[in-house]
Amino acid sequence: MSEYDYIPFEDQIKRPSDRGVRNTGKIWRVFDFAVSGIVLLAAEHGTGKTTLMNLLTEAIQEGTDFLDAFKVTQGNVLLIQGDEPEEFAESKYTRQDLKVQWDVLYPQETLTIEDLTKLVTSKKYVAIGVDSLTTVLCTAERGTLDQGIVQLLYELNDAAVNAGVLVFMTAHLNKPPKDGNGGRRQRKAIEWADISGIYTICAAVQDCWGLTNLGDKFSLHALGKRNIQVGTTWWLQRDAESFSWWLAEAQNQQLPAEREKLSGRIISYLKQHGFNTTTAIATALKSDPEWTRICCCDLLDQGLLQRHNQSLNGKAKRGRPSFVYGLDDFPCVTHTPPLDDSSVDGR
Repeated sequence: MSEYDYIPFEDQIKRPSDRGVRNTGKIWRVFDFAVSGIVLLAAEHGTGKTTLMNLLTEAIQEGTDFLDAFKVTQGNVLLIQGDEPEEFAESKYTRQDLKVQWDVLYPQETLTIEDLTKLVTSKKYVAIGVDSLTTVLCTAERGTLDQGIVQLLYELNDAAVNAGVLVFMTAHLNKPPKDGNGGRRQRKAIEWADISGIYTICAAVQDCWGLTNLGDKFSLHALGKRNIQVGTTWWLQRDAESFSWWLAEAQNQQLPAEREKLSGRIISYLKQHGFNTTTAIATALKSDPEWTRICCCDLLDQGLLQRHNQSLNGKAKRGRPSFVYGLDDFPCVTHTPPLDDSSVDGR
């Protein structure tokens, strides 16, 4: 921040009359996977995180579903490749059979926060890839174990969120502990403490995904933070010949397309019947109660639904709050019987 950007802290305090709309909505750049701001992809060396990042870059640039499952917001992308020399990186693009219509930067020196902020706020890109946190952001004086790198990530994340830009960034790991035979243990899952650097890095980013090789498949799992529930896991497979990635057939959770469809059905139902509890919505739509609750919370975060505390005869209930969700204002709460199959499915 330059002296010309300085604002006295008293003037930074926002009063109720200054804040305007309370919820402007989060922006899914990759539905159910990444929002605007910094999202980390942490993995062991040689796991394939760079090729997975390349695939994500291609999907956003071309507007195709990431892993043939996650819908993206199409737009121009910049990939900052600091881990691999240009010749090696370009050969991977060819191996992956990518169109490579995005912009690429092979930095000759560490980028400053001013450089990165300028790129994020340039309005040229909806997403910026950084491979990796260590090679692009760290210097001899500022490593991953310095508090300065956390402050840089805080500032970059803040700028990216305000600009509505996704910054997806790979991260290296610390060496795993040794096993009883003196060799290194094979990680089955990544935790925040495994990421190279001080632990407070986790507070400076939006979310983080871990990637591990389990032999016959790969585990892409959420370490969580702000938008992705901890433990969310997608099983992936990769072709060694083309470095192609795809979702395995068997998954333990609702697929993105199914969740998106359920979200649409919830909105349609509430348009017709007004404010209702997630229990009533799930009963009417014959949907899983927990996934209905998750979808309602996500739609609330996006600013697509409103939520109010349900009262009983004008008095608030004690204990766990009971919420109702809806779209417009809050004139009343309607209680409706389950819809028939034709109206639920929109047939």
